[in-house]
Amino acid sequence: MTEASARTELNRAEGESAPEQLPRRFGKYTLIRRLAAGGMAVLYLAIHRSIAGIERLLVIKRILPEYGRDKGYIEMLLKEARIAMTFAHANIVTVFDVGQVGGEYFIAMEHIHGEDLRAVVRAMKPKGVMEFPLPHALAIGIGVAAGLAYAHEKKDLQGNPLRVVHRDISPQNIVVTFTGDVKVVDFGIAKATHEHAPAERDAGAPAVRPARLDDHTGSGQVRRGERDTGVSLNSADGTGAGKVKGKIPYMSPEQARGDDLDHRSDIFSLGIMLFELCTGRRLFRGGSDVETLTLITDGNYPRAADVNPRIGPELEAVLMKALAPDRDERYQSARELQSDLEAVARNERIPVSSVALGEWMKMLFAERLAEQDAALAVGKLAADEMGAADDAEAEREAVRAAAVSAMPPPAQSRRPVIILSGVLAAVLASGAYLYASNARQAAVGAEGRSGSLAVRSTPDGAHIWLNDAPTSFRTPHDFTGLATGSAGTYHVRVTAEGYEPFTADVQLEAPRARRDVVATLARLRAASFTVLEVSTTPPGARVLVDGREAQGATPLTVPELAPGVEHTVVVREPDHVDETFTFVGAAGRVEARALTLRERPLGPAESWLEVTTEPPAARLRINDREYVGGSPYRIRLAAQARPVPVTVFAPGYEGETRAAHLVGGQTVNLRTVRLAASGHGESGRSPHAPPVDATPGHLRVGANPWCNVSVDGRAYGQTPLVNITLPPGSHRVTCTSPEAPTRTRSVTLAPGQNLPVVFGAQ
Repeated sequence: MTEASARTELNRAEGESAPEQLPRRFGKYTLIRRLAAGGMAVLYLAIHRSIAGIERLLVIKRILPEYGRDKGYIEMLLKEARIAMTFAHANIVTVFDVGQVGGEYFIAMEHIHGEDLRAVVRAMKPKGVMEFPLPHALAIGIGVAAGLAYAHEKKDLQGNPLRVVHRDISPQNIVVTFTGDVKVVDFGIAKATHEHAPAERDAGAPAVRPARLDDHTGSGQVRRGERDTGVSLNSADGTGAGKVKGKIPYMSPEQARGDDLDHRSDIFSLGIMLFELCTGRRLFRGGSDVETLTLITDGNYPRAADVNPRIGPELEAVLMKALAPDRDERYQSARELQSDLEAVARNERIPVSSVALGEWMKMLFAERLAEQDAALAVGKLAADEMGAADDAEAEREAVRAAAVSAMPPPAQSRRPVIILSGVLAAVLASGAYLYASNARQAAVGAEGRSGSLAVRSTPDGAHIWLNDAPTSFRTPHDFTGLATGSAGTYHVRVTAEGYEPFTADVQLEAPRARRDVVATLARLRAASFTVLEVSTTPPGARVLVDGREAQGATPLTVPELAPGVEHTVVVREPDHVDETFTFVGAAGRVEARALTLRERPLGPAESWLEVTTEPPAARLRINDREYVGGSPYRIRLAAQARPVPVTVFAPGYEGETRAAHLVGGQTVNLRTVRLAASGHGESGRSPHAPPVDATPGHLRVGANPWCNVSVDGRAYGQTPLVNITLPPGSHRVTCTSPEAPTRTRSVTLAPGQNLPVVFGAQ
């Protein structure tokens, strides 16, 4: 169970009861913090410690007392739990335990460190990722298909097919972990019927009918007289009697019609998700739930390649077969769909990688990861304190038990009684001492038993990791309340962009121990990086790498990228469609990409203005905005009812103004504007002097050994660097490195020139 899916649940119970004290013991589990509360249950993040001291992080779903008294509800819950507990697959969330504590029923399930697919898509836009990377879409589709295949083929101990149907394959129920694994959740409400026992199904578990088109129940309510026995193990509210399971935009046609379902319904729902991930567009979205259901049942679906031309024919064929309206023409098994998706990845050489998917997830949720780790560390420390108190109590109970067992039977003589009384007194005294000692230890609390860790770095502001988990803190920072003794070993990692990671192992041996970690970070060498070189037609586009905008515009070089991990690149220009690609670079290598941008179609209130000028370097002024770059110009402007003045000007020439009638959806061409030479140009040149060519040039800088490069006092990063865009003229290039003296060179850059500058060893 993921915290992301827990956050989507209702929290009505939060305001209806007094805040409970956490952490607290709950049977053999320790509840650390509340994740969500709904109308039927409360979800907690919890820890389970085995006798050997092994700890497991999990999620506890505690059924609210009023539902625990409903015998029918509990019977259904236990029935579904028994099915879910038989599942053991890497792509399905695991249910570990079901039982009751103090009369309260609970379910213990796997804690998934990740985010559901809906949260993943929402996190892309703030990071500047406009398209879902195709390799990651295929990785998710393959993982979901594998999990569904396992569930659909599941049999009981007698070899009878369970015929499980999930019925709610949707983005909320697909979780991607930060290690790149894919999990299907909410299998607890799946329908399972034995092929050999139809009478039992008819008597106690009627087939579920979703709302038909004429029900007008967008919320999924079943019409009066119909019954749904679905119970959700993984959500806080569940799917109780009177509610239909399934999100309407992800229903199959048979589910939308209210027909009996089989496993092929799940395959269609997976096809919807894959279509949306690969095209970036919702497949079924009507103005109302009834309209959405109509779109599903009509069967007139767009082809994937018509929505996204970059989708190849083989992948499109897989998507359209998964979305066949007639289930007999659809994939007949999830295993078959999984196999075809893997074949697409092989044949089209799409780099599907769970490692790359995990790194991409960490990039999207870096801030949330740090918050979760910090909250977990606080809860874990409190749980450790509670565990120590429980151990002390267990020790006291053992002493009391020993004392009781040492009491003799009625004595025949006084001497044995005196001897045994002495033994008893000694045992009780030792018990009293242990009790007093533990009480004193509990009184001093964490402050007396815990240690501290001070982390410093040069430079300041570096990220701090503890035991391979990122924290939300940067250097300098003091960690207090840390465990000591046998549990007081810490692996400290300090990282900063552009520097080699620093690591140290620290042991807090005794209570109140304090250790200092001082990290002097070494600058990464050029050979440790990969470099991205992006050029576009037309030039001038912005480049975002892993959600961060690079300095400058295309043609552009982005230095100092981490090698061996997948980077997501978005190329953006206002008048063109965003281009997105991913790559995994090698250390010391340059990844070069040349893109031809596709023009964004005109909107109904937009117009193209085309202007050719002589001289070509002339500038335009439209609505108090200047346009540079050289002739011919093609500018997207808002359509206007009145003519728009367009002024063409250049140093040494007389300016000229023309009127442009900008009509929505049309292109306006002002033809060629020829400027007349002036007698007194802005530059003081003679009227007949040739115009100045201001076309930018590019420097390509290399060095042995590596160095930090600055041009005219502005830093551009480490070598190797290519395509430093500069205006024509004289420039001073400086190369500094701790491995060599500072080197400088003056260069003259001609208009449009690509000039190599290489600094050799001195």
